[in-house]
Amino acid sequence: MRLKLFSRTLGEGSKDLVILHGLLGSADNWQTLGKRYAEDFRVHLVDARNHGRSPHTEDHNYGLMVEDLRTFLDAKCISKAHLLGHSMGGKTVMAFTEKYPERVAKLIVADIAPKAYTPHHGPIFNALLGTNPSVAKTRTEVQSFLESKLGDDPTLVPFLMKGLHREKEGGYSWRFNVKILADTLDTVTEGIDLSLSTIPTLFIRGLKSSYVSDEELERVEQFYMRLETADIEDAGHWLHAEQPDEFFELTREFLG
Repeated sequence: MRLKLFSRTLGEGSKDLVILHGLLGSADNWQTLGKRYAEDFRVHLVDARNHGRSPHTEDHNYGLMVEDLRTFLDAKCISKAHLLGHSMGGKTVMAFTEKYPERVAKLIVADIAPKAYTPHHGPIFNALLGTNPSVAKTRTEVQSFLESKLGDDPTLVPFLMKGLHREKEGGYSWRFNVKILADTLDTVTEGIDLSLSTIPTLFIRGLKSSYVSDEELERVEQFYMRLETADIEDAGHWLHAEQPDEFFELTREFLG
């Protein structure tokens, strides 16, 4: 079954840049940077399945998300695009490039490696599953509950709260499909098999993040023949939100 993903399009450039967010994120996370890229590109901010305004489904894995992206490109009549993916989105664009290399002009992978990770999101999903947003009177009520379970994290809880949507009939709901994403977490953290690629590729990481080690970058170099790497010193996993100016300059230079 073909899935129609929700997207926002910014700019009218002759080249297409498709941006895919990470786990529990949405296209909205990339609005500010998207507007800056849109000075030179036609930018597509896409909600992955089970996220944002895209359909919620019973299944969630990279094979499906690759086909979702292909269907999206076909629907937009895009024969070849520049792809930028963060975290889960980064693994999606890597997997897409493996299957459909002829559809990719340049590839940017933000703070994720192709390796399998040990799932560590359990406390986050336990906290989300413990919320009851449909009967919440205010956003603060939901936020306070998350903070009581996850701590007063200056980054994590505000990031999760961006996925809370107010319903017209009252109460709130999560735009991401909490239960399915919790149940399929092992598929999100699984590895991506790589083969030799000559597509220009940039791996960019935050040095305060532990997601991409030096050893993993060395392994990636064996597969991407035209690889560039960049580090943002004062940034963690959400490097594009923590240091947006530096992230933009590094990626925009690579895109040409």
